[in-house]
Amino acid sequence: KRQAIHCAPCHGLAGDGRGLVHERAAGLAEGTWTPPTDLGGETVVARSAGHLYNTVNKGIRNMPAYGPQIDPADRWAIVAYVRALQLSRNATVEDLPAAERAALQE
Repeated sequence: KRQAIHCAPCHGLAGDGRGLVHERAAGLAEGTWTPPTDLGGETVVARSAGHLYNTVNKGIRNMPAYGPQIDPADRWAIVAYVRALQLSRNATVEDLPAAERAALQE
């Protein structure tokens, strides 16, 4: 829920950096917008969970700090969600439990 509220407007629901705020700013083409990072890109995938937590807490470059707005447990939940988004990018049907794979074939 917090990711959808605080992160998705810029980073997008899929974390690909194509949120509504980004799309609007890019459409204005004023040349002052810095696109948000793709959360599934190599740079973010390589960062530690602590680094991601600190980014949510303190901000980074043009991204504001969300520490004052988001409780620590929710910050960690956002980090976990980002990791899940990253894993989902390369997921295959074989990654699903057998029961889920069988349900897809019905």
